[in-house]
Amino acid sequence: MTTNEQPLALPEIETKERILAAALKVFGEKGYHPATMAEIAEAANVGKGTLYWYFSSKEELFTGIIEQQIQTVNLELRSVLEAAEQPFPELLLTFTKVFLDYSYNKRQLSRIFMGTPLGFSDELRARMFSWHKEFLAINTELIQLGLKKGFFSPDLEVERVVTAFTGLLFAFSGRQFMEENGDQVEAEAVFIRDLITHGIAHQA
Repeated sequence: MTTNEQPLALPEIETKERILAAALKVFGEKGYHPATMAEIAEAANVGKGTLYWYFSSKEELFTGIIEQQIQTVNLELRSVLEAAEQPFPELLLTFTKVFLDYSYNKRQLSRIFMGTPLGFSDELRARMFSWHKEFLAINTELIQLGLKKGFFSPDLEVERVVTAFTGLLFAFSGRQFMEENGDQVEAEAVFIRDLITHGIAHQA
């Protein structure tokens, strides 16, 4: 917020949250391009003028949704890292479960990403790149915590491990969307934890 901006009053915050929730639902059901601002305004029970007062374009509204959801899950993941008293394998399991559970419960967001072709502005592409870097930074904190706790070898290639771990999270969160198998969150989180901590080779 700039120095010239004023904090939103509570009713305005509630209206904005209602618009974002409605947009997530409409985009998730119809896809980004087919959805219209008129449909989103109707779903949010606001006039089109009100909708455009908060968000000047569909892309700006889309950006608001993504930013809101990313901030929420990042806060949850950071709260896991801040309560790091448990042994690292259990911390890793908790971290992974939080991410997969959030992915399952926010399947509409996955539908938006998977159903949206290219065509966004350079500004939004830059924001998406920035959000991805943010997520990588959180995952890096997790792996570095494993190093600090002495769980990993000191010569661990952190960047490559973070890349592999992030890929696993995205791949399994995609399964949550495609198969809607929320009952598998626990088992898949355990699988990812075990893959990172023990690998897949037979232990002699």
